[in-house]
Amino acid sequence: MQRIRTFLAAAAMALIAAGCSDSTGPNALAFLGRYRLVSVDGATLPLTLVDVPALKVTLTEGALTLNANSTFAQEVKLDVVANGFPAAPERLSCGGTYRRSGNTFTMTGNETEECSGMTATGVLDGNTLTVSDDQGETLVFRR
Repeated sequence: MQRIRTFLAAAAMALIAAGCSDSTGPNALAFLGRYRLVSVDGATLPLTLVDVPALKVTLTEGALTLNANSTFAQEVKLDVVANGFPAAPERLSCGGTYRRSGNTFTMTGNETEECSGMTATGVLDGNTLTVSDDQGETLVFRR
């Protein structure tokens, strides 16, 4: 479950990074909005996070919403099969704040029961945000 919490925090931070801009022109706020998670460590979604005889957890989708006040909201959807029986999908969400320096971002998640409150860095290139967390995971988000 800690890996899922770490992933959630990193994902949230990554998407936040994609939303910042130095622009002062008419499209200065164009980065705001929702970004979808497309891969984790090079593996595209859906992605199996846990696969043991009694439990299978699959990350089926993720997204990050960037807000104008330097905050973010990130959510993921997990499909869980326990002892061969599928459960209702779990939706987990985390939030936090971000800071930007050029195209590089530092994201800090809020620590909660579901979220680890970790810090991650991201680099924005066009509509693609690549984020690295302190667990060594690389997440890619795209608008």
